[in-house]
Amino acid sequence: MTHKVTILIPSIGRPKLIKFTFNSLKNQSFKDFEVIVILKSRDNETIKLAGRFKQHFDLQFLLQKHEGLLKAYEEGIENASGEIILFLDDDVIVDSNCIKEHVSMYEQHNISGVSGDVIPAYLINEKLKIIDNTSEITAFCGETQKRMAYDKLCDTPLEGQEKHLVYLSKAGYFKTKKSFRCQNIVDSLLCMAANMSAQRNVLRDIRLPVFLEHGINFEQIIGWRLWKKGYRTVFNPKAKVYHIRHGQSMSRFLDLKNTYLAKIEDELIFYYLILEGEKLSKMHRIAVLIYNIMTHIIKMKQDWKYQIVILKGIFAGNLTGLKWLVSKKRFNL
Repeated sequence: MTHKVTILIPSIGRPKLIKFTFNSLKNQSFKDFEVIVILKSRDNETIKLAGRFKQHFDLQFLLQKHEGLLKAYEEGIENASGEIILFLDDDVIVDSNCIKEHVSMYEQHNISGVSGDVIPAYLINEKLKIIDNTSEITAFCGETQKRMAYDKLCDTPLEGQEKHLVYLSKAGYFKTKKSFRCQNIVDSLLCMAANMSAQRNVLRDIRLPVFLEHGINFEQIIGWRLWKKGYRTVFNPKAKVYHIRHGQSMSRFLDLKNTYLAKIEDELIFYYLILEGEKLSKMHRIAVLIYNIMTHIIKMKQDWKYQIVILKGIFAGNLTGLKWLVSKKRFNL
């Protein structure tokens, strides 16, 4: 059976949270969708829970064959029947019109990808408590003159992405215009896999670099690849999910080792993009590196162990990246 939308939900075994995701999907105004839950390992409690919802929507489970979050998504995409792939996390409550808002973008606009808003919330006695006027994507912060000067020097958008909400800077970092109060549809690279979608046919043509073991910024790299191919991707603030705050990460635990490895991946993206032919600025990159290093040195009084790990990650990532440039590394995509 084919559907208009396939919803992919990778899960690491959190039945107490995913039941709220399932319950919110049951109440969607748009009904033509299937749900594929990709399990890292067999989770009998989550599978048993599915019995309560299969009468409301097409729900199936896929046991992950290869390690890693990105492999989970790839396997899910290969098994999807929908024209549109909607990515969700197993710890979100989906607004009743969320899927409808995603689909409407493809019907009304010539686009290939959509990001929706992700709003932080708490569960208190199993009732949703939304943190008012907040967003994990468009959180407002005041623009100081110092910050504006830094943005102009270091976070300048790549040519063609000046009006994007989420963009690639000339220094090779993916950035969000934090001062941007987004009330309407706006061009943007893809934001967060907790709530984003893309056409299945274009996703299947995209392969991500194997060095992204922690999945750092993989959403934005997909968005960048779509942009390079001439496709348009947008942010729709009306497509909302509520992200339950519980202190656990989907793809990585926040210990010092994984923080170090994730930081290396973040730094390597610049060199990956350079080797893929993107016209980034070495001057902007050096300015950002100096600023970031000085910032982490200043913060060492607050949490020296964490700051040292970040600094080691910055140096290790850039050293590896320079070796890539010298050897003109080719990526196994």
